[in-house]
Amino acid sequence: MVVTNRPFANSRQSAENNPYFGYMFKAIIIDDEPKIQRVLEIKLQEFCKDLNIVDKAEDIESAYRSITKHKPDLIFLDINMPGASGFKLLEMFETIEFEIIFVTGYNEYALDALKVSAVDYLLKPIKTEDLVIAVDKAKDRVERKAMVDSYKVLKHNVNNLGSQETQIAITSAEAYDIVKISDIIRCEGWNKYTKIHLTSGDTLLSSANIGTFREQLEPYDFYACHKSHIINKKKIKRYLKEGTIVLDDGSEVPVARRRKEFFVDNVLKSIYTN
Repeated sequence: MVVTNRPFANSRQSAENNPYFGYMFKAIIIDDEPKIQRVLEIKLQEFCKDLNIVDKAEDIESAYRSITKHKPDLIFLDINMPGASGFKLLEMFETIEFEIIFVTGYNEYALDALKVSAVDYLLKPIKTEDLVIAVDKAKDRVERKAMVDSYKVLKHNVNNLGSQETQIAITSAEAYDIVKISDIIRCEGWNKYTKIHLTSGDTLLSSANIGTFREQLEPYDFYACHKSHIINKKKIKRYLKEGTIVLDDGSEVPVARRRKEFFVDNVLKSIYTN
C-alpha cells in the first residue's frame, strides 16, 4: 500500500493560490485534565494564531459529539483517559476527516504503535517547539488533504500491539509505503538513507536513517547487530562463528565485534528456547 505524500510546488502553494491563506483552522482539545487543557490552549493562542479552539472535551463520548458538531480540521487527543483509551475515538468514525495530534506520556503502552504509524504525537510535558512543529505539519496535511491513510494504519496497529502483524509506514521522498513488519527481513543503513529488504525480494529506500528504524523496530523482535544493520530475529537461518548471520533470503549480515558475545548469549539463546 502506498500513500502519496507530495507537497505543493516550492513546498507550499503561494499565498494568492492557496485556498487556506488567511484561514482559521478549527481545533478541539480532548483531555480529561483541565490543567493540561488550559496549558495547551494558552500555548496555541500564543504560538499558533491561525488556530481557533472551538471546543474542549474531557471524555470520548463528549469528544465524539463535539467533533460531529464542529467538524474540526484538527484535534489534540490524549491517549490515556478514564473509561476509554483515546484510540477508541478512532473506532467511532468510519472515516477520519480531521487531523489528529496525539498527546501521550513517555510510558504509554501504545507509544510504539504511534511511532510506526506515521502519525504525530506530543510527549508530556508538552514543549512549545514540538507543539508548533506538529501543528504546522498537521495544517500542511489539511491543505493537501492527505490525512486518512495513516489513521487506518494506526487503527490496525492498536489491535496488534507488540505483534509483527503491526504495519509500518516507511517514509520515502514522495510517499509512504505501508508494509507489515513480519515482511521485513532486514534494514541496511546506506549513506543517510535506509534500505528495507522484504520477504518478497523487493527493496524499499527510505529517507529516514537507520537510527529511526532501530527505535521503531526493536520492540518488534528486531536486533541491531551492527551500526549499519538491523535484522528480524525471526528471519535468522544460520549463524557462522566468524560473526556472520545468514537470513531466510540467503543474505549475510555481519555482527559487530563488540556485539558478538551478547548476540550469541542472548539473541541466539532466546531464539532456540522459544
